[in-house]
Amino acid sequence: MHNPRRDTTLSGRPRSRRQFLLESGGAVAALSGAGGLLAGCGTGTGASTASSGSKLVGPGGVELSRPDHPVTLPRWENPIESGLAPESGGEFTVFNYTDYIYPKVLKDFGQKYGVTVKVLPFDNIASGITQLASGSIKPDVMNLTTDHLDQIVAAKLAKPLNLDYVPNLKKNVWPSLVSPFYDPESRYTVPYTVTATGIYWRTDQVSDDIAGMANPWDVFWQSQAYSGNVTVLDEVRESIAMALLRKGHTDINTEDPKLIDQAVSDLQQLYGICNVRTLDTQWQKIPENKAYLSQAWSGDPLASVFYDLQRPSDAKLLRFWWPGKGKGPTSNDTWFVCSTTSKPVISHLFLNYLLDNGVAYSNFVDFNGYQPPINEIQPAELVTKGLIPENLANTVLTANDIGPTSLQECALTNAGQALWQNGYSRFKSGA
Repeated sequence: MHNPRRDTTLSGRPRSRRQFLLESGGAVAALSGAGGLLAGCGTGTGASTASSGSKLVGPGGVELSRPDHPVTLPRWENPIESGLAPESGGEFTVFNYTDYIYPKVLKDFGQKYGVTVKVLPFDNIASGITQLASGSIKPDVMNLTTDHLDQIVAAKLAKPLNLDYVPNLKKNVWPSLVSPFYDPESRYTVPYTVTATGIYWRTDQVSDDIAGMANPWDVFWQSQAYSGNVTVLDEVRESIAMALLRKGHTDINTEDPKLIDQAVSDLQQLYGICNVRTLDTQWQKIPENKAYLSQAWSGDPLASVFYDLQRPSDAKLLRFWWPGKGKGPTSNDTWFVCSTTSKPVISHLFLNYLLDNGVAYSNFVDFNGYQPPINEIQPAELVTKGLIPENLANTVLTANDIGPTSLQECALTNAGQALWQNGYSRFKSGA
């Protein structure tokens, strides 16, 4: 997300965490390649990477979780003992997307625990996991999306957590993410940011009452009047999921080829209807009037208001719609302690530090722009403080928006990954 304090690319714009992820068109394919490496480090169960009976099994041989079917991950070693003193001195390495955490947060943590914090950047999750699995790097902690946790655990790349060192998890975090479906008991991860996927538009350019439509997703297939100024997220899972939801299919982790083919065909229609563009900079394009109607994450309007409005008064022109829990996608990412760490205690304390109320809030509004799942952060409070206008209060999620009945893009089998990736490639080709 755009922040004037960040380093910029040659184009003069910073590249956000999502830009790095989404610009990697081969991310899923690369990760499937890494899956072979990871499977070789697996649990030794001999499980199929497709399914085992009625169970879905991932590339690493671990059963795949779903919001309504949590799977407790096996611990491959015991957590560190309680009561150990923090390690002292030297470097502490954070393996992360570039510009995805406030430098002040890192500096303050290093000063508190007497270490020099170094950020080792990766371009996308696929390359990051491959690097970690190869042993070419030895970071202390790493950022991770939840749909790859099964591979990380199967490959023994994450250390099991001792939550005695992470009291802020239960103290400050949404209850639904204290023991989330993808990692019951938080055996390996703590949450970092949350978002929902919906529609983002300008009311001075889009005349449709999108929120009042019987099926708001239809607006993209009725957007001839906005041709050239319509965008969808440049992301395999999000774009296809939108087309599935439009037709009433709420299983956004389906591996049914017929459903994926129909969704891709529907997406391809958008080229003729509105000359659709795929991009991941909605937070920038909408406030700059370079796009009028976009599929977007709830964090995009927040980032627009925090960082990219040319005139503060333009905030009243912005709108966001999300169909709600169980009807529209939500997601979050996480942090884990790498098995390569030489500072396991400080690594635990780093996870705890990021969940401190003040630290999480500052990281959100002063730099990151992505919402942490912290109980103290409430939509009404952000409005009363003047950080966001009332018309964008619905961009801030609450603890009730994530849980067993929520829709989340989860880990797929090898066959499922290939199905979705190939479908998205067809959509992008325009054929």
